[in-house]
Amino acid sequence: MSNLPEITIPAVNSYTHIFERAKTKTASRPVRAALIGPIDPDMLGAFARAVADRLIEPTIIGDRKALEQALAEHNFKLTPAHMVDVADTESAVRRVVEMAANKEIDLIIKGRVVTADLLSLLFAADANYLKADKTVSHVAVIKPEKYPKLLLVTDAGVTIEPDLKAKLSLIQNLLGVAKAVGIDNPRLAILAAVEVVYPTMPVTMEAAIISKMAERGQIKGAYIDGPLSFDVSVDMFAAHSKGVKTSQVAGQADAMLAPNLETANGIYKAMTLFGRCEMGGVIVGGRVPVAVASRSDSPQGKYNSILLGVLTA
Repeated sequence: MSNLPEITIPAVNSYTHIFERAKTKTASRPVRAALIGPIDPDMLGAFARAVADRLIEPTIIGDRKALEQALAEHNFKLTPAHMVDVADTESAVRRVVEMAANKEIDLIIKGRVVTADLLSLLFAADANYLKADKTVSHVAVIKPEKYPKLLLVTDAGVTIEPDLKAKLSLIQNLLGVAKAVGIDNPRLAILAAVEVVYPTMPVTMEAAIISKMAERGQIKGAYIDGPLSFDVSVDMFAAHSKGVKTSQVAGQADAMLAPNLETANGIYKAMTLFGRCEMGGVIVGGRVPVAVASRSDSPQGKYNSILLGVLTA
């Protein structure tokens, strides 16, 4: 199909640009970051790299003997770093949340801790991590090899089956991450299996409602359209082939709101394995952000997650 419109590419469109923004932000003062579960060698290496790059002021919370063994085994340098010696995950999480509540740290970095266990402890009533009237959610920032811009996706890690109200909160968190990264007025696709509204498919109804709310000015700071299928969201040929020709989002999305966690997580994992993508992820909405990476993410992906944590802190 000829005469397809050109897509709009933000100035920040790679992890190189994200790194540059993180360096600029921390030029005068590094972000105070605490790593929990420090025996994951890839995350420990990413953490040491962020210290060497002067992005973070390090605190490590975990078993001192296990940490010293990991540092020696992999020849990582982490001097100076404040160490809080605790033997178990629950104690580590409680200590790091206490530090966040007392404004002693700006960022939590997840090492070898099961994400579900971490979230369960963070969300405990006595943990003091949640903020009143705020939703906690995961935002992935993906740079596919064959897409000329960054792609933000939510929620791949926290909100299992968001209703309409929850989706509106997820959008606000996503827009906050986009702004921190350097993407103003992102083009946000509300994902569904199809790009038309079917009353028998509630996801398409909610997407249409969100799009109309944005059109009427109830959601500000983004171009929003939906329902849109994944291919229509990121491929201009697919969009025009399916008759979606006047959308500000179709074919050039900067961000995606998935209908549920399974969809978002599937996108994240598929991109990781088959998309030749640079990846990173951060949990936002609590007292401080949490840089998170899957255990199977690359060392670079784990460093990217720290970059996102630095920018959202």
